[in-house]
Amino acid sequence: MLLLGTVGLVFVPARAHADECSTLLVSGNPDYPPYLWPDPANPAELIGANAEFIKMVGREIGVKMQVRHEGPWGRVQEEVRRGNIDMIAGAFFTPAREHYMDYLRPAFQGTQTRIWTLDTFPRKIHNWQGLLGLDGVTVIHNSFGPAFDNFADQNLELQEIPSLSQSLRLLTLGRADYLIYEDFPVTAFLARNNITGIMAHPVEISAEDLFITLSRNSPCNTPEMRVRLSSAIRKLVEDGVMKRLLAGNIDLWGGLVN
Repeated sequence: MLLLGTVGLVFVPARAHADECSTLLVSGNPDYPPYLWPDPANPAELIGANAEFIKMVGREIGVKMQVRHEGPWGRVQEEVRRGNIDMIAGAFFTPAREHYMDYLRPAFQGTQTRIWTLDTFPRKIHNWQGLLGLDGVTVIHNSFGPAFDNFADQNLELQEIPSLSQSLRLLTLGRADYLIYEDFPVTAFLARNNITGIMAHPVEISAEDLFITLSRNSPCNTPEMRVRLSSAIRKLVEDGVMKRLLAGNIDLWGGLVN
């Protein structure tokens, strides 16, 4: 009989050394077209402009980026906090998130968040105060910048809903007065589903940057890796690749149904 002593045993975690990080596990918000959404042909994978961008980053530094659908956005953030997912392909900055992941600069895409209502809504909304007394919805686990987040926490009836499609359904059914969400995803979703009668109001909620992030608990998070990733991101940003990727993925998202 073979006896295995416990003294001196060393358990080495996978990818304990930087030179073993030839593949990184990437995920993100799966309800985020044209940036990210599940591949209809392989729902375990995420496709979209952000998925293509981070794969290009990987090619620049010789690392394979495996962009996987790892569940709802809230779960993805928790798995990144634990180090079970290496990277997020598109996250807004918040001080709370910075505790568990490094933001790789520069940002690779700017976004605008708007107020959406039915076009029969009885008045124009020109500022945040115009939302007082109304029932709003947004998608759970999102941040729209510290200023609006604080305003909403203190002043608004803003219900968090699991998905954009459910949020828009509540809006179209008249069970919510307004939706807070970003312009590209809402526009893409409305176009794909041939939904009309919804408008954006002229006031901006926020203009936020999207970042690639790296889990602080990833075994691949080293100073060298951060420098390599940031250099590749900077090169692609300077080349303007996201403009082309967004145009192509807006067409792809719409073409999956229409």
